[in-house]
Amino acid sequence: MQQFRGIYTAVFLTFSFLFFGFSQTSSPFFKNGDVICFLGDSITHGGQYHEFLQLFYATRYPNLKLTFHNCGISGDNAAGMIDRFEEDVMKHKPTHVFLMTGMNDVQRTLYFEGTASKKILKQRANALDAYERNTTQLAEKIIAYGVTPIFLTPSIYDQYSKIEQENNLGCNDALIECSHHLKKLGNKYDALVIDLNMPMRKLMERELKKDSLFTIIGKDRVHPRTTGHFIMFHEIISRLEKPGIISKIAIDLSQNEPINSSLNTTIEELHISENALFFNVTEKCLTFPVSDQVQSGLSLTLFEEKYNWHMLQVDGLEKANYDLIIEDEYINSFSHHELEKGVNLANYENSPQNIQAKALQKIIADYRKTSFQLRIIPFIKYKYLQNYNGQDDLAEKRMYLNNQLKVIEQKPYHGYIKSSMEAYFETLPKIDSLEKRKRQLSEQIHSMYTPRMQQWKLIKGPSPRI
Repeated sequence: MQQFRGIYTAVFLTFSFLFFGFSQTSSPFFKNGDVICFLGDSITHGGQYHEFLQLFYATRYPNLKLTFHNCGISGDNAAGMIDRFEEDVMKHKPTHVFLMTGMNDVQRTLYFEGTASKKILKQRANALDAYERNTTQLAEKIIAYGVTPIFLTPSIYDQYSKIEQENNLGCNDALIECSHHLKKLGNKYDALVIDLNMPMRKLMERELKKDSLFTIIGKDRVHPRTTGHFIMFHEIISRLEKPGIISKIAIDLSQNEPINSSLNTTIEELHISENALFFNVTEKCLTFPVSDQVQSGLSLTLFEEKYNWHMLQVDGLEKANYDLIIEDEYINSFSHHELEKGVNLANYENSPQNIQAKALQKIIADYRKTSFQLRIIPFIKYKYLQNYNGQDDLAEKRMYLNNQLKVIEQKPYHGYIKSSMEAYFETLPKIDSLEKRKRQLSEQIHSMYTPRMQQWKLIKGPSPRI
């Protein structure tokens, strides 16, 4: 290591630079205080794409106070969303509404293998016409309230995989038609349209060449699994935010002032000795935590390369291996060559940034769970109590819902609706406590990460084998 000692202080500055072609000058899509609602069907109601989006903003922009609301209802369509929009969505006073619908609008059972009759073809066309009318009305309604719409094309119906499940062949072709309409709406109202269907379809086509049973959708061909939701999130964030690294520490020991550059980071008190490098780091944001459940999604996207680089780069080191220690915790050993090229610390689960990010991830998962518990109330209210005209009496409502259950007794979803109705009555007395819990978790998310100074050490070890 270069033979000199000294103390150098760097103050974090916002400046423009290019790293791997990434621009670092753009502001985030959302502004402080924005309230974002996700209006949709079961893919939103029980989905994770909005959880990943919330996690991204909480880690990348911890000072940006955003509030996310799940406004999905299982089995819903655009007509149902119109009916509940004021009461179920506008009560949150949103600044932005993500709209995704189509899977139920196209009436999947109208699609099947084989030739369709003229009657079926007419029903298909009518369903698409209704979709166009209703989504146009929804768009107008959102805009009339001064809210910014963001249109998501429907996620795919998996008519491509050879899994053993009845295939409503042609359903995704109908969803592609829905996507075309949404793009026209986007042009008409100068609104952002994020295409989920085409990238998911292209990915499926690519992977099915290797494995005919591959799918990113569940066994029902409708509901994306965690991998599918991560891919949806990746497509959304790729349209909202430009690629960029999380933070960068660049030190060049051949220079008189070794601190070459920093991004989202303050570097202070750099000490250099014969066998070690010491410096204090305060980082402004966190890595996106990489859990086992998203590994498949990461392998199928460029998310890590585009958005999850926590960069440490040190030039001018002697040929040797160096142990990285942060706050007295051993992170990993790197060769001088690896450090010259730059190492991505987002890949090391034991780093303080990753540990803090995973703690935040748990809170956001709890927020999603609490939100999901609350969604059972509008689900039953709008889907099964919509025509109820009796007293506001639990016994009467229970009797009415039991009669509703008898009507669908032979349907395959009877068990799901029955358990949902039971959950409705269990949740009613807990609404206030769950709403309070949701607010507390939101506040926790906003205050979770406070940047603090940490001591970093690079300690020279044995020379690498040549």
